[in-house]
Amino acid sequence: MSRLSVVTWNAEGMFVEGTKTRRGTPHTALNVLRELDADIVVIPEFGRIDDLRDEIQATIGALGYELASYRYQEERAPGLGFVMLSRLPIKSQRQHDTGEGRYVLDVACSDNEGKLVRVMGVHLDDRSESSRLQQIRIVADIVNEEPNEPTLLLGDFNAMAARSSFARIARSRLARHMAARVRHTLMRSMATRVQEMALGDTIEYIQANTQLHDLDPGRQHTVSGKQSGLEWFPSLRLAKIDWIFGSRHFQTIHYRVMRDIGSDHRPIRAELEY
Repeated sequence: MSRLSVVTWNAEGMFVEGTKTRRGTPHTALNVLRELDADIVVIPEFGRIDDLRDEIQATIGALGYELASYRYQEERAPGLGFVMLSRLPIKSQRQHDTGEGRYVLDVACSDNEGKLVRVMGVHLDDRSESSRLQQIRIVADIVNEEPNEPTLLLGDFNAMAARSSFARIARSRLARHMAARVRHTLMRSMATRVQEMALGDTIEYIQANTQLHDLDPGRQHTVSGKQSGLEWFPSLRLAKIDWIFGSRHFQTIHYRVMRDIGSDHRPIRAELEY
């Protein structure tokens, strides 16, 4: 059996100064990266790729990582990069268009025994469940192209499990009634998006239409409302929208959701055996 440590962390642009979050710096992000000490790190909101400082990129390389990335092709996130870091040699990388200016980053890595592991990183649309469903259907088709390969699918799905307690509350009639009356524009937008995330269809689809399973045995919450523009919001974790799915080859040895370190999303680290 082999072991592999993987992380998904929407860093809210922290690796590049001034991109998004105001609660952390690139050096904060590097310190977290050192602490995580993972083989593979998926970062859906890394920062503006073109503004990445040479010293930050050099430090990432010194930590043993190769970098695979793409730039979002949408007006509200100009130059924002999706990054996957790998200490395993990258043998190939592909980008699959899912629409809405976002892609699946599909990377084949080779472990110490020469086994190929397929790692797919995603960041699904955060605005509507209908858009996410269109994207996840494409993702599922890509996963199913190679059903026998050891495969990991991880990232920011912007989607909850329908049966989770928070999802049930968030999509309730009372919650919808209250959200419609919120005067703060950003909070009202967040509440509306959260209600869509709580529908649960996206997570149900990927589990029903692929052989992937959730590698988090505790279904731990991963995200708070303390984001750019809402820095005063409590950092209490509210829901699980960041996921790590794996094929039948993978079993979880340890799964940890970290503390608040400057993004609305917590880093999630899974130690796996395959």
